[in-house]
Amino acid sequence: MQPRRRAPATRWFALAALVLLAAGCTPQSVTEEGRAIYNLYNLFMYIAAVVFVVVSGLVIWSVVRYRRRDDELPKQTHGNNRLELLWTLIPAVIVLVLFGFTLAAQDKALDQSGQADVNVTVTAFQWSWRFTYEGTGAEVLGSPETIPEMVVPVGQTIRVKLVSADVVHSFYVPQTLFKRQAIPGTDNTFDLTFEKVGLYHGQCTQFCGLQHPDMVFRVRVVTQGEYQSWLAAETRRGAAGQPGT
Repeated sequence: MQPRRRAPATRWFALAALVLLAAGCTPQSVTEEGRAIYNLYNLFMYIAAVVFVVVSGLVIWSVVRYRRRDDELPKQTHGNNRLELLWTLIPAVIVLVLFGFTLAAQDKALDQSGQADVNVTVTAFQWSWRFTYEGTGAEVLGSPETIPEMVVPVGQTIRVKLVSADVVHSFYVPQTLFKRQAIPGTDNTFDLTFEKVGLYHGQCTQFCGLQHPDMVFRVRVVTQGEYQSWLAAETRRGAAGQPGT
């Protein structure tokens, strides 16, 4: 009998561990703009958790409270205007609240009111990337065989102008929690302010041809001193930087 008593507890502990493991996989942003998106993720998760607990609790309560004991039908309720109004208003209020927080997070993530410290034109083409540092003569050109790196300083606002040379591409760095389409004939601009030094992988997430899987890049975030040294070296090297520098 003892193993049977332990089995349910073991299953509950395993389920709790699985939930904690899944929560640990929640993406975190390395940019100031992405922090607003991350907080919005958490808000959605908390509200969803509360709704899940309430609904599951009511279902379990109903099963236990009204389980069948005999062949007689329980008391039947035919309509309740107050209850129907209540369970219509509650979801409507939740949706409106989430809508308001979503607009606020979107405005913060897309805010370009401040002055940019670094201006980079990112050109997507089949099947790689070109990073042009405006006003410096520095440029990094990639190819399907050479992964290009966009070098940026930590703590400074990077204003990206995203363009496409041929078809629709997508600029996506997972750890920024931000993605933007590169559309031919359209200039998309956005700001990224990296808060942590490191190397972050990016990719095109819009199918753009046979070599689409090769269309990857890296963002190397360095200190301001390292960035100035790198920029000076690239400027001396000429307008065209070494591919994959």
